Amino acid sequence: MSRRRDALVKASRRIVVYIATSADGYIARPDGSVEWLNRRPDTVDYGMKDFYPTIDTILWGRKTYDWVLAYYKGKGQKGGMFDTKVANFVFSRKPPKRAAPGVEFVSEPVSAFAQRLRKNAR
Repeated sequence: MSRRRDALVKASRRIVVYIATSADGYIARPDGSVEWLNRRPDTVDYGMKDFYPTIDTILWGRKTYDWVLAYYKGKGQKGGMFDTKVANFVFSRKPPKRAAPGVEFVSEPVSAFAQRLRKNAR
């Protein structure tokens, strides 16, 4: 590789995907629910304790975002649903007028967003 290409590769931000999927290959249920993830034993975290501190951005789908809001509302919680220590982006063609604290909506295609994200180191 040329020096310029090496510099670009080194400067480009890595995107790491860490997804829990069900046996049938889904991330969330049709309603956006991810409550099935809470069925694991409390003593098992599948590496999340070590992995979570290494991330700076979380990408969400709109159905899962809506499910998180409804889930915490049902528990009487009005805030703090999304970790504001990381950037939270929700993909939706129809963003709400006001997002939850710490959340930004994205309407562009995932590939275009990923290219932009790679260029912006955090």
